[in-house]
Amino acid sequence: MYSVKPKNANRFRHDYTKLTPTEREKVRRTLEGLAEDPRPPGCICLEKNYHRLRVGNIRILYQILDAERTVLIGAVDRRDEKTYKDWKRYFK
Repeated sequence: MYSVKPKNANRFRHDYTKLTPTEREKVRRTLEGLAEDPRPPGCICLEKNYHRLRVGNIRILYQILDAERTVLIGAVDRRDEKTYKDWKRYFK
């Protein structure tokens, strides 16, 4: 079992509150699932231990730290032209 936590709590709170209640519920269930399996079917490896998971039109960008058994959530955002542009900024 992995622990799932935001890389930046303020950013996560900001992103999460922009979602509709239905989207929040889907994202919450997906994040709970990442605790069980951080590499579920459909996740895309962006680079080494950085991944992307699609939940409808929402994208969850996260980093897997296997040694600490932790998943760090970098961003939860709607997909648009800037979602993947300079995506590493979410993990600084």
